[in-house]
Amino acid sequence: MSCVGVAVAGLWTSPEAPRAIDSPALADPVLLEQWLADLDDDTRLALCQEKRLATQVLLDTPVEVLERQRDSQGNDWNRVVVPSQRSSLDERGYPGWIPATQLVEAEGCPADAESVVVMAPIAWLQGLPQGRSLKLSFLTRLKLAEPGDNAKTREGSRVWVKTSLGRGWLPRDSVQLPGDAFPATAATLEMLGRRFDGLRYLWAGNSSFGYDCSGLVHSLFAAIDIALPRDAHDQVKTGQPVELDERRSGDLLFFEKPNDQGRRVVDHVALYLGEDRMLHSPTNNARIECRRLSGSRYETELCAVRRYLDPGGQETVIPAGTVPAGT
Repeated sequence: MSCVGVAVAGLWTSPEAPRAIDSPALADPVLLEQWLADLDDDTRLALCQEKRLATQVLLDTPVEVLERQRDSQGNDWNRVVVPSQRSSLDERGYPGWIPATQLVEAEGCPADAESVVVMAPIAWLQGLPQGRSLKLSFLTRLKLAEPGDNAKTREGSRVWVKTSLGRGWLPRDSVQLPGDAFPATAATLEMLGRRFDGLRYLWAGNSSFGYDCSGLVHSLFAAIDIALPRDAHDQVKTGQPVELDERRSGDLLFFEKPNDQGRRVVDHVALYLGEDRMLHSPTNNARIECRRLSGSRYETELCAVRRYLDPGGQETVIPAGTVPAGT
């Protein structure tokens, strides 16, 4: 089984897509914060305009390797799909290219019922072999370690986990343990989402080091066990359709603009918080914000509302959370 062996790996559109400035994002260990600090407004914008980065994948996420290739610089790459990120681009999962050095072969890396989930915006994984430590993103899923080797699974303020990089521990107050769960409510979504106020937008970002609009809602809903597709144009095809003026907290708002051919397409998504407020990761070189819908350009671009939380119960979801729209 192949899985991601760095804290956050980028899934690129081709082996030739990364630029010299992107080298820190291709390293093992990944130097994500250095990469983000090196990017200026123009090089960030180019990730979008030149369609270089496709999405991001977190430590120990399983991937299926489809092809191996060497780029013009002699670096090895794997073409993969990510089953946990659904996409109309490939029914098997989100497709893209990842440096071979950022993948590992590890038995049992897929998340299961015994997963420990990072629920803090950021958490440090410590105690790894050779004294290594990793700064992990919100929603990283790791296996709960089995008791043994004179080490307890849960040791006071520490939770021990088994990762593809070896055994380590996370602060207890940063994770959700097996059997625990946040209630699937609009209030939970708002509580989790508002912690990212001010975080800078990142095209294709799907980690708490930087989100794009669909990556933010994809992650928030995953935190309450609702599996949305990865991209906004796929997300709008799911959930329960709702009239625009009947929106309520916890719904997703979708917005459209003309594309290069003049056809109006969904290109943005936001979480509705109620009382005319929405939370979103707006656009390149902006930051995650809570803002009023009324009087904004988003009010005129609003084209669809989708509901995933069951109005019949405060902590229930519409079956599977991904009912095709219109059914």
